Amino acid sequence: MLIWYSNIPEEVTYYVTRIQDYNLPFFGMLALNFIFPLLLLMNSDFKRVNWFVVMTGIVILAGHYLDIFNAIMPSAVGDQWFIGIPEIGAVLFFAGLFIYTVFNALTKAPITPKRNPFIEESKHFHY
Repeated sequence: MLIWYSNIPEEVTYYVTRIQDYNLPFFGMLALNFIFPLLLLMNSDFKRVNWFVVMTGIVILAGHYLDIFNAIMPSAVGDQWFIGIPEIGAVLFFAGLFIYTVFNALTKAPITPKRNPFIEESKHFHY
């Protein structure tokens, strides 16, 4: 969402703090959330390669983590920030919880649709 702040001092301090004290996470978040997906996913040939799309999604998720990190940490700890074991542990915990939930749900549901008249045709489809 684009917002024009028109140089209001109360709003500018938000960005000044992040650019001065959180230079690497701020511009890293900008690159991972905007520049990286824009340049890589613009070409339709790349979007047809499954592993490439998955890896791009993982990088974008890392960018979203940096986005949340930039939103919370400057007001919580000031310029004394670091990424350590608690941050990495939290990411690994929620990633593991997500993977467990998804695979647990996939074991309970049939992957192929039942009584689909076009299922044999779709099994032999080549583009």
